[in-house]
Amino acid sequence: MKIRHLKYLSILFLAPLVACSEVNSDNHSETTDKPSANYQQQIQAAIADKSCNTNDDCALVEVGAKPCGGPETYEPYAKPNVDEAKLKELAAAYKKERQDYFKENQIMGICVVTPKPSVGCVNNQCVASEQSLQVQ
Repeated sequence: MKIRHLKYLSILFLAPLVACSEVNSDNHSETTDKPSANYQQQIQAAIADKSCNTNDDCALVEVGAKPCGGPETYEPYAKPNVDEAKLKELAAAYKKERQDYFKENQIMGICVVTPKPSVGCVNNQCVASEQSLQVQ
């Protein structure tokens, strides 16, 4: 009989804690996920026109951040078609937002480095390609 009462008491005490943590996590995801998606969309819109004439027209922007450091990805863009100052502002804001999110939520990563690709003008489009990792 006593064990049965303890079971009900534990449910009474734990249920509000679980409910609060679910509410907080739901509210937190709304405030962190939507702005991130917004920055990502703005970055993608800014670099959408990848048309180029030479390799010198092309560059890479670091996008996002990983919990252990470094960017999530590198995206190619055509320098003549982009407001580079605005692009750098967007990329920096998104990076900071991701870093703050990791810190606030104590998220850690596996520390895998995203290799920086090479970028060039191929068929009049800026494209990124993996660099050769061979030792010469």
